Parts: sequence; C-alpha cells; structure tokens
Amino acid sequence: MSEPVRPRLPMVLLAALSVVLAVGRAGAGEPWVVHGGPVRDLAAVPGTETVASVGFDYALALTSLADGGLLLRITAHDDPATAVAVLPDGSAVLTAGDDATVALWGLPEGREPARRRAHAGKIGDLTVAADGTLAASAGWDGAVVVWRLPELAEVRRFTDPAARFTSVAFAPGGDALVASDHAGALRAWRLSDGRPLWQREGAGFPITHIRVRGQRIYAGLVDGTIRGYDLAEGREVVRLEGQERPVTALDADPAGRILASGTAKGTIYLWNVPEARGERVIRSPGGPVWALAFTPDGGRLVSGHDDGALRLWSVPDGAFLAGPLVTFVAASGRLAAGDADDPGARMFRKCAVCHSLTPDSENRAGPTFHRLMGRPAGAVPGYPYSEALKKSGIVWTKETLEKLFELGPHEFVPGSRMPLQKIADPELRRALVDYIARITGAGATQVQNGGSG
Repeated sequence: MSEPVRPRLPMVLLAALSVVLAVGRAGAGEPWVVHGGPVRDLAAVPGTETVASVGFDYALALTSLADGGLLLRITAHDDPATAVAVLPDGSAVLTAGDDATVALWGLPEGREPARRRAHAGKIGDLTVAADGTLAASAGWDGAVVVWRLPELAEVRRFTDPAARFTSVAFAPGGDALVASDHAGALRAWRLSDGRPLWQREGAGFPITHIRVRGQRIYAGLVDGTIRGYDLAEGREVVRLEGQERPVTALDADPAGRILASGTAKGTIYLWNVPEARGERVIRSPGGPVWALAFTPDGGRLVSGHDDGALRLWSVPDGAFLAGPLVTFVAASGRLAAGDADDPGARMFRKCAVCHSLTPDSENRAGPTFHRLMGRPAGAVPGYPYSEALKKSGIVWTKETLEKLFELGPHEFVPGSRMPLQKIADPELRRALVDYIARITGAGATQVQNGGSG
C-alpha cells in the first residue's frame, strides 16, 4: 500500500505564495454586514447571484452577490443557526440550529413549509443530495438523519451514542453517505439498506468539516491539516499541511480542483488539488473565518466572519471584491473598540460582534448594551430573552457583570441561552467591566466603512 502524499507549506514557501491583505477600498461595494453575530455557514444559490447564510443571531439571510443587498432575513431558529444547505434547483433552502430543529424555507420569499425536531442536541451540519430528493443532518447527539424532500420526512437514522457528528456529505451518485465526528473518525453507509460500508478510526484530532468531490472526501481537522480520503474505502491518499490551526471552514469548488480553508486568525488558504500544493494565502479582516462557499462557477469565494459580515473574493488572484470593514465608535467620536492601549477595549471587540451600543439592537445576536448599567436583566423591549433571565431579578452593575464573567452564564443564570463567556483572569475581567461601564452609559454608534477604509 502506497504512503499518502503529504505536501507541506514550509515558511519559505508560504512567504513565496501570493499573499493578499484585504484592507478595503473605495467603490468596493456596500457594507455586507448581514448578521448580528458570527456567520456560521454559507451556501451559494444555484442559478442566481445570491448566497444564503446563517448566523449566531438565529437568522437565515439571502444576500445579493451583485451589490451586497440584503434580499431576505428571517429569524429561523430559537437558538443560534448552525448550518444551511440549498436545493440544487435553488427553489428552497434548509437550515439547522442549536435548537435541534431542521427547517425548509421556500425561495425567494422565505415561506416555511416544514420544520422537524431532528436531534436531541445541537446540529453540526446539513447536506442535500445532487438530485434534490434527500437531505441529511449530523448531530452532536450521535445521530445522522436522512430526510426525504420536500416533505422533510425521516427515512433513515444512523446512530452511535459515543459520537458527536460534525459534518456530513452525500456521495456523488447519492447511493452513500459519509459523516465525520469529533474524535476524527470517518464512516460511510449505503443508503439503500443502511448497511455500513467502512469506518476509519479517529485521526487523533476532531474533523471540523468534510466535502466530497468526485471519488474523494476532503476533511479539515483541528490540527490544521486537510486530508483527502478515497471514497470507496476511506483510505487516506493526500495530506495538505502548513496552514494555521485549526481549520475553521472548508469548501471545494464544483470541479474539485480548488480547496479553500479558513482559520481562527482570519486567514483563507487556497489549495491546488491536482498538484497537491498551496496556491494562495488571503489575509482578511473580520476575525475568525467560520464559513466559506464557492460560487457555482467556481470563480469567486464568499467568506463568513466573526464580525457578522460576508466578504467576496476572486479565486484566480485572491483579489478582494466586496465587503465591509466595521469600526465601533463611541458617542464622543473616539474609537471605542479599537483602542489598542486599553485591554478592556480589546476584549470588548468580541462583545461588540453580538451587542450594539445604540438604542436599537440592530438585529444582533444579543440585546443592545445602550445604557446597560443599572438596567434590569431581560428589559430590552422586543428581544427574545430566555425565561430564566427575565425572571432572574438581576440588575446589571459592575459587580453583577464581573460575577457573570467569573462564573459563566450557565452557573450565574441557570437556564439562560447566553453563550459561554467566562474570563479566568481577574485583571482582564475588571478591565472589561470597567470599559463596559464607561461606554454604555453614554451610548455609542456603529460606523460601517463599506470597504472604504
């Protein structure tokens, strides 16, 4: 048995690659700040110039690739939305979320013909077969569920109580299904009778994403590698190494010739698959890259970021085509989230992704921080708080905020839907709380520099 090819990208080679730094430019398009929190998944809509996205703000959005216009925005789930998949004819889109449900939405108007509680916990991924008749969802509850479309009727369920499934994909002919898990294992099943075809044991690192093109499975791992496996047997045949760890996003162009991978530092790598080598490194603003999607022609790449924004890139040269730069500015006009000398300001950048400083929550994942100090918890009108938070009796002060960041929301307010946000370092905790207290009394505004720098 031959050894897998394992091309590396040493530092000399990385330096020689074409590196693109996206700093924005005049005329680069209107701001594409689509979500009020991190973008979790993306899918281009065939036959259109649009892309579907889901985010930490519970929403499904449809965005024009021509001008960045927001064509549709729906609160799709009761918790953060985690996955999106589009039917091949572009007539509908599937979404999944941490609320354990899968929903089918008609396009372009966004009607919801079906919703199912699919799993006993969060859903990691969705996929649709090439003929559009079947879909599959992968859950952290140890289940992979196959659905008949458009009824969204369950037709088969594969289970492993010890697994947390992270990604799922159909084989090109639609006769087999492949899934990855948090232990780094891959397994394939035959759909006609549910029989296991093969299982490859864990690689020692979680697999975050898989894509199938032709007879090859590509997997992105937490160790920063992208590994290619033979679809028939699950045998590793290629390994691409050299990018920052972990792989936070992965997609393959329709022809299977170019792979794109993202990192937590905002870097996008383009890989030449036939030659098994790195092609280009793109340095992007916006924080971690959580989602990537090629357009149907393979000529452009859409990236989804921690700042809730989409950015559009040219695949042949890595050029930045459109997208925003977002700066948070205090009411005084001085930079609030960009003060490099204030550790609290630096930490607040993460808060600012989900919380606005204006009276309006701006469709963010969390409620506005406008005049937060002294406000009872659960008091922003129209925001869908958990019952636990609304009934907690908490008033936000420097003391209660510091206790929240010390204990974490699940201990401080049991039953809350707030994400984990513990800060172990007491000095950093105090710096963040002091900064929030300083800026939230007077309010702030958000300036979106639509790629203009």
